[in-house]
Amino acid sequence: MKDGGIFTIMDNCLQKISQYIENKDIKVIALVHDKSKFDYPNIEYLEFPDAKKSWFKRLYYEYFYFKKLSKKINPDIWFSLHDVSPNVIAKKRFVYCHHPTVFYKASFSDWKFDYKVGVFSILYKYLFQINIKKNQAVFVQQHWIKNEFEKLYNINNVMVCQPEFVSISNPKKIILDASKIHFFYPLIARSFKNVECIAEALILLPDSIKSAIQVHLTFDKGDSNYANYIIDQFSLAQFNFIGKLSRDEVFGYYEAMDCLLFPSKLETWGLPLSEAKAFNKPILAANLPYAKETVGDYEKVSFFDVNNPKELAQLITNFVNKTILFQGNKYTFDTKNQLNDWNAIFDFIFKK
Repeated sequence: MKDGGIFTIMDNCLQKISQYIENKDIKVIALVHDKSKFDYPNIEYLEFPDAKKSWFKRLYYEYFYFKKLSKKINPDIWFSLHDVSPNVIAKKRFVYCHHPTVFYKASFSDWKFDYKVGVFSILYKYLFQINIKKNQAVFVQQHWIKNEFEKLYNINNVMVCQPEFVSISNPKKIILDASKIHFFYPLIARSFKNVECIAEALILLPDSIKSAIQVHLTFDKGDSNYANYIIDQFSLAQFNFIGKLSRDEVFGYYEAMDCLLFPSKLETWGLPLSEAKAFNKPILAANLPYAKETVGDYEKVSFFDVNNPKELAQLITNFVNKTILFQGNKYTFDTKNQLNDWNAIFDFIFKK
């Protein structure tokens, strides 16, 4: 877990558990890819720099090495934050599942630009299944995923744990051109992020709207095959490819932007939706179940068909012209078996 939304989950978890265990008789050992990225006190870090070199390494750690490690450190609790339930020995085991491709039918473009999306859409269904019934609880991020997990794996211990918005104290100050309307889409460049929808919507805009806007995207040439395709295929003046950002830079863009664009076809949560909402910024998002559950109760949001750039173009036009009537959204889900923040998760895990 070294970048994107999954890194944010781990970073937030470690930040919160560092505070939670203060003055408690609890020892936390975090298994991380790069311990230099974390400086939260009260935590011992074990580093695994080779974990991302290949899937063989990942599987070796999860199903072979971690069993040896668990015998050595003798944990009361093993909390796996990254989807799979490893072979370990512990009094209680929990897994946090947030990889969405198990419910995704990969398209031709997915296989073309990022074959891993296609492979994961097939493979993850079976990786999730290994050892899943050995967990005291399985944590997922949304209610629709909970329902699917219960049916798919015949389990009844699934808990919904909505990612908690964790702010940072000092967002970097971002200065944007005051003569433009600024849209922001923070993403790692993968095919299901559906940047084409934005590009095709921009092409449909009248010149007066095109000249008034700028769209900031957090990738650049060379980041992936999909990034190269987007940049080569759509050389649009409205696109500003700003590359990968630190968390304080991302939050700086939330403060400075006018509106979040979020056309992704596949998410288990969609953290930028929560983050933009926390900044009370307008949102134009995919008309998909994950987006509506993530946004929850919010007035300044409208949804569009992810396969219909014309819908998005109309929303952008209305936003720029200040004629937009936001659809708004209401949270309509049963909160049974739901934990609303990290402290609630920790209370659940550590209860006797």
